[in-house]
Amino acid sequence: MKNNRSEENAARVALGTSSWIFDGWRGVFYPEKLPRDQQLAYYTSQFNTVEVNTSFYAIPQPTTLIKWVETAPPDFTFTLKFPQQISHQKRLVNCQQETLIFLDVLRSLGPAAGVSFLQLPPDFTRQREGKALASYVDWLAGQSHDLRLAVEVRASDLMTPAFARYLAERGMAFVLVDRVHTPDLYETWLELIQTQIAPVFCMLRWIGDDKNGPKEDNALVAPRDTQLDLWAQRLAQLHHSQVDIYGYMHNPYEGHSPASLRRLQERLAALIPLPAWVPPTSQTPEEPGQMTLF
Repeated sequence: MKNNRSEENAARVALGTSSWIFDGWRGVFYPEKLPRDQQLAYYTSQFNTVEVNTSFYAIPQPTTLIKWVETAPPDFTFTLKFPQQISHQKRLVNCQQETLIFLDVLRSLGPAAGVSFLQLPPDFTRQREGKALASYVDWLAGQSHDLRLAVEVRASDLMTPAFARYLAERGMAFVLVDRVHTPDLYETWLELIQTQIAPVFCMLRWIGDDKNGPKEDNALVAPRDTQLDLWAQRLAQLHHSQVDIYGYMHNPYEGHSPASLRRLQERLAALIPLPAWVPPTSQTPEEPGQMTLF
């Protein structure tokens, strides 16, 4: 899946948050009396994508997937994390069956599937488990030509231009993460895009200082104006390169991810045409108890 998109086809800009279920968002992002089972419908009226971390703990049931898709408006996407059984428990060894089941789940989402990502634990290193990683990624690439997949690494010997290129050559994205003590490989990925080695999509996660940063999730308490300015310029650059963007804001970045995301969107809208997300009002349920998630 190389970067051969024509100029006539506009690239997607999908920006959302990590999950939509936070008690601290009630009365701040969500209306105070909004039932919990209507939070997804409200969220999808505000943003056009969401990162789903619950899939890390258990593969969603078919009934849950159906409710997600029926609740979300057209063009909304879900970005699911690979199950921990694959990445953390089996550590990419003898997990083909579990992976195939998960890939089928992604396919069942149809157009609502965003970029799904495999997050490796910090102690998963190239030095110790490089052979298992290479074997799994090569196999996975052969099973997922119709899907958009990305890999997030957290060991220093995998946060390299060489590994980013390795993934790009197999049609996968190297997850770009804005987190303290994490190398910034944006320029590396941009070069891979511009030389048409990388696929026509990218995934970004804005995390900040998840250990020592804001612990609450309902107020913007640690503004990162300089970083947001930089990322708006970068997103505009990616957009001009005809790359589909999937970006997800986390609460620790500034203290309240919906507010942080809107601050980023405002900056980006000053640089590129950023259509307002206005889904059909009929997609938002009015009666409580219409769906139950998780």
